[in-house]
Amino acid sequence: MPGSVRIRAARTRSPRATRPPLIGLTGGPGQAGVVFAETYDILLGTANRDLVVLDQRGTGASGLLRCRGLERSPSASAAGPAGACGRSLGTRRPFYTSADSADDLEALRVRLGVPQIALYAVSYGTRVALEYARRYPQHVERMILDSPVGLRAPDPLVRETLAAVPRVIRSACRGGACGIAGRRPVADIAALRARLRRTPIRRVVRGAPVRVDADDLLTMLVGADLEPDLMRAIPGVVRAALGGRDGPLVRLERRLLNLNDAGRVSAFSPALFATTTCEESPPAWDPAAGPAARRLQAQAIADATPLAALYPFDRPAALAAGLLSLCSEWPLAVRAGAPAPAPPPPVRLPALVLSGELDLRTPLEKARELTRALPGARLLVERGVGHGVLGADAGGCADAAVQAFLQRRALPRCRRGRTSLSVSAASTRATRDRTRPPAGPAAPPGQRPR
Repeated sequence: MPGSVRIRAARTRSPRATRPPLIGLTGGPGQAGVVFAETYDILLGTANRDLVVLDQRGTGASGLLRCRGLERSPSASAAGPAGACGRSLGTRRPFYTSADSADDLEALRVRLGVPQIALYAVSYGTRVALEYARRYPQHVERMILDSPVGLRAPDPLVRETLAAVPRVIRSACRGGACGIAGRRPVADIAALRARLRRTPIRRVVRGAPVRVDADDLLTMLVGADLEPDLMRAIPGVVRAALGGRDGPLVRLERRLLNLNDAGRVSAFSPALFATTTCEESPPAWDPAAGPAARRLQAQAIADATPLAALYPFDRPAALAAGLLSLCSEWPLAVRAGAPAPAPPPPVRLPALVLSGELDLRTPLEKARELTRALPGARLLVERGVGHGVLGADAGGCADAAVQAFLQRRALPRCRRGRTSLSVSAASTRATRDRTRPPAGPAAPPGQRPR
């Protein structure tokens, strides 16, 4: 009927279910859920809970949003097609926020006929989970927040990500993992960034022109947080490029583009990504301003940011990776003002927070901040892992912790070293200084899925 959307969900029943069902929330925003039902069953399957996945509104089979111009546009030139997408949606566009998805989740709980649900959310999905817990805390039995976006909205100039780069790259190179290239990886990145800002690399690959510039270098780093081995390869590739051998850099950039390709629209909706991002993220400009004024206002904020806070990158990188590149031409909001950042849930809820130390999309610092804000939450930091901890867990520590948490048992203690370290919220501040690698001078990119 007009003004409604049908939400598609899939339920895997357990014959011995004794606990509330576990609902999986995917990332993006824009990622469908039902298509990943088997993956979620492998990651989260437990004998005493049903598992439910859903296509959040605007994705998959839940009223899929499509803007074909946006689907054909590379992220670097998405502002124009995104603006056209927003105009085509008209008065519908403010109804695809995290708050709307949280209300859909409540409708699903009612349809399931259960008094409470458990939540596993990854990346952007954690925003929906936190919004649901804030609105309906009495219906949340427990929640797992994997690679969380945090309570506050992403910085429109991605300064959180930029500030985390020195720590992440040094962590990746810990113990000689990057070889001789790990001696001064942050300074090398800064040197190559400056060179590429002056003179981008230009190649022809399979008859097509390829250009790699300073902003692509940041994109590579963020993209590599899905594959730690590639993250550890970047310092060597950077040194090779500084020595005049840019072939490895071009090849790695092509490989990471393929790795981070969102794929079919039925699995990921660029239109939903743009709509949710541009409607609910606080911009670095007056929403009533035109595109040119928005760029000037964002530039003013970048100019006021100390260069040390962006090192080894620079102000142009912050502007290129931030909200401006997607939302500078987004239409004026139908509702007055962007949604305010959601406060923590009003009651104490059992929560397990998972974070990878090599995550640049949703950096560890945000997970620590979130854990401190959630009474009783526990934080598990996975060493040597980037974005999406449970899916990348090789040592079994995160998997064991998740299963124990879902079964209401004490969390296992993991060995320090190449595995993980589990800490309580109360001890996070004291433990951080002992476990964090040395950091250099002091963030998810607006145009990339989280």
